[in-house]
Amino acid sequence: MTDSIASLPSTLTLRCTPALVQGQKVYVRIFPRSVRDEWEKVKGNGDDRQKNLPYSTALTYLKFKTGGYVHLHPYLNYLVSLEKIDDDTLRHVFRCIVGYSKGLSTDQAILLDVPPVADAIANTTEQEFEMTRFLKPMQGKQPKCPDWMYVAVPWVISKKLAEQQFTIYDLVPITEQVPAKEKDGSPKLDAAGEQVYKNRTIGWKANPNKRKVSYLPDSRGGLIAWDHPFGRKYNVRDGGTEVYAATKAQYAMSRLSVAMKTEPNVADPVIFLDAHVTRVHNNMVSAKSTHVYQGSDGLPILYTELTRNGGVREVNQRALELLARDKMDVSLLQQLQTRVTQERAVLEKAAADGEFPSFITPDAGDIRPLMPVNDNFAVGTGPGTLHLRLLAEHVAKVLGEKATWVDFSVEPMNFEPRPTDKQKMPPQERASRIEAGELLHSIGFPPPEEITASVNAQGFEQLRIVCLWYRHSTRLRMINALSLAFPDGTPIGDPEPGKEVFLTPSISVIFRKAERFLSHGDDINRAVEFKSFEDDFADSDSHVMVGLWCETEIPTLKKKEGEKRTAFLLRKERYDGKFQVRRFLAKKDFVCQFTKGMKPGTFGNPSTEINPPKPGKDHAAYMALLDLYRSLGIIDQRLARALAKDKKGQEAGELVYCGIHARRQTKTADGKHTKRIIIATALFPPEEEGNAWTMKAWTPLIGAWVPYREAITAFHASDYALHVDGKGETDKERWAEAAAHVEEALASLVSDELEPGMGYVVMVDGHACRRMWTGLHNENQSYQEEDITDPRTWLPGYGKGKNAPRRRPAAVIRMNVDSDEVPQYVPVPRESDPDTEKESILFASAKLHRAAVDFGNPFWILFNIPRNYQAKGGDLGKAITRWDADPGKGGEEGERETNELKSPWWAVTATEIYPVGVANGVDRTTLARATARLCHQTIAWADRSRYPVPLHAAKQMDLDHPQYRRSAPPEEQGDEASDE
Repeated sequence: MTDSIASLPSTLTLRCTPALVQGQKVYVRIFPRSVRDEWEKVKGNGDDRQKNLPYSTALTYLKFKTGGYVHLHPYLNYLVSLEKIDDDTLRHVFRCIVGYSKGLSTDQAILLDVPPVADAIANTTEQEFEMTRFLKPMQGKQPKCPDWMYVAVPWVISKKLAEQQFTIYDLVPITEQVPAKEKDGSPKLDAAGEQVYKNRTIGWKANPNKRKVSYLPDSRGGLIAWDHPFGRKYNVRDGGTEVYAATKAQYAMSRLSVAMKTEPNVADPVIFLDAHVTRVHNNMVSAKSTHVYQGSDGLPILYTELTRNGGVREVNQRALELLARDKMDVSLLQQLQTRVTQERAVLEKAAADGEFPSFITPDAGDIRPLMPVNDNFAVGTGPGTLHLRLLAEHVAKVLGEKATWVDFSVEPMNFEPRPTDKQKMPPQERASRIEAGELLHSIGFPPPEEITASVNAQGFEQLRIVCLWYRHSTRLRMINALSLAFPDGTPIGDPEPGKEVFLTPSISVIFRKAERFLSHGDDINRAVEFKSFEDDFADSDSHVMVGLWCETEIPTLKKKEGEKRTAFLLRKERYDGKFQVRRFLAKKDFVCQFTKGMKPGTFGNPSTEINPPKPGKDHAAYMALLDLYRSLGIIDQRLARALAKDKKGQEAGELVYCGIHARRQTKTADGKHTKRIIIATALFPPEEEGNAWTMKAWTPLIGAWVPYREAITAFHASDYALHVDGKGETDKERWAEAAAHVEEALASLVSDELEPGMGYVVMVDGHACRRMWTGLHNENQSYQEEDITDPRTWLPGYGKGKNAPRRRPAAVIRMNVDSDEVPQYVPVPRESDPDTEKESILFASAKLHRAAVDFGNPFWILFNIPRNYQAKGGDLGKAITRWDADPGKGGEEGERETNELKSPWWAVTATEIYPVGVANGVDRTTLARATARLCHQTIAWADRSRYPVPLHAAKQMDLDHPQYRRSAPPEEQGDEASDE
């Protein structure tokens, strides 16, 4: 046991060495520019409905024709496969695609003369490569592999991992008897006066009853436990909860993902491994993709996207017709289409009857559509942390000595405690506080004196919180939250409307019932409604800072028949009272935050009013109040204390921390222009030690650094920037123009805001901003020189010309939180007793880890334990896998049990911290630690955030914008498939 534990990694990050793909060949066609240009013309020939037709048809056809391991680049840069593809096959399919783009039927398309583009594609030489050729590390250099290797290598790795069965087991506790105690700490005695003993868990060990599960490779480069689903029909227990037939039929599958990426200053490419829950949808007409079992050894599970036909999804008809003409076995595709036809009839009947269509998930068969969105389901998300450990063991078993992991070591540092951290206290005190109904921890509200200091630092003498409500239960929740936030203040009691109650000499609150002003609807004259309580803000332009805490609820607006998503979201924006109120108040220079007063109903049930929970349990209300503080730019002393914790705390505490948020939105209606959102924030240390930190923000619309509170109101009062991309014609040039806005912001920061000699640090999301600065790319970490032919600058603050900052930043901190590009933590024990097989308890690590790099400078990973994971029931996946999850038991309140199967199993998340462009004399380790501390301590959240304070604040300005939900790209609208 000891040796196996010692060999397990701390993360599922595998080095992709040549040994892993030894002897594996790959077949590639690399298309020249002339062919790609002709392909773009074909794509442009179709109408809007057919724009994606050529690519989807070609890819679906080639997948079924060749067995699945094939990938066609969307812009025809290359075609890669693990099997040879005949020239005539390509000539045939692309001739038909050209015909389809002209509106021809399949019968007409196959009679066309071979178009030049089809001939050029087929005549492009298919090259055969040994994969090891591209995986030989170069000393002191970043790995450089062709793009198609990042597609093909996961196919090979997943095939290898599928060769052996996956071993699963649960962990059983090791207990010992210890004397039981009463609440006051005294020994607990039975009726005879004898000491009572209880069992205490002192460790864990693997259950010797191990089982085997088979995984099959899929065409995306992962593995699926196809024959081993989990759900109520499979996770059976006697006396379980009775459920509806539709819920009982729901099931999910375990999926292991394999992705090839690079890491900074690691000589080999890396393989990121992870485990997921893929939930199977009950119908295909609303699914976006499906898994298909091909029924033959050696063939992968096919992942096939479904095309939209009107309001429903279906199999690609053109591909089906072509495969049938080739006398291919299209029975699977025909099954797909038969099911679509049947489900379409259900939709039509429901519409005719004025009813909601109802589907029940079929038994697990050859066709399994994926859930398009996260929704209420019988199986929860997340595989559990034990599953990750089992995956690490499986990789080590299958690959043996070929498995070389990227090493991570714990950075020697401590984090400043947070108010919400568990407090150690004697048993007597704990018992007395429980008996008195007192909280055992702090909510996380900043001390009143620190709020006042921050308000004063912004030039105000008083903070006034105006609470707008329309349900008495919400009003009471607000009162309860404020009473907890100001425990020594004047009791709020039952305040009269409009009466100012001073919680401290410089902090007050006013309550107003404003149902009409806050209500949903596009026919409300909010200016008239506002006049009834306008006096509450009369002197706010002088010495009083005002923040509004408002009640709201989720509107029940539904899409009209045939209404497109964009049109519906536009109508919802005009109808949603929260959007309208935020815009109205922003135009009057007031910031606001909202709290829901109603809990949305599910499965057709009506919404229910949220009654005040027990003290300390109304987290939604507490977080709303903290978010209001953040919007007002109120910063307490936690940040100063956190930065001072480091041995070089003075150096870290004298820097200005600047966060840059950048995002590209959807295109305009003409399809030619895009909006690019640029927001910069800066966190300033006080001039005198002990004073409050302050924060300012910059946007292109404002063009200057202003207090964060003012930047929010100016930003939210206006629509997103006009669809103007400047003179750039290519996407690269337009991103360069977006980066030029950042250079303007940093130039203004240096010239107008920083004292001489004061250093500043820039923090960016490397994944979101990689198109803006070439120095962020992993492949460029071996180089320190700019490419003069590239219009983009190397790093933010490195610009040239009149708008360039006079002084470069002390460092740029590249952040990355993308789940596909950061390591997955493995909570495995690090020590074991060989006699008893007793292991150290499996707690996940929330510490900062340093990567062991091969050359250059290191990067760090901050592992985060989500708040939900630490809550009751949040560690369900620690000792069992989903296959052993208990569906729970219903009944009376005292007899109910946790539904382990349906509950979400939260996993550890990760934030990459990589300092680049570090100036001489600046310590990288200090920067990494300071960044981690700015994630650990936040200004608007009682727990750790994924981004450090300034970057989090910049991103939140965008998330709170009234137009965000309508204009955000699909990947940011919550439409992701639920298998992540």
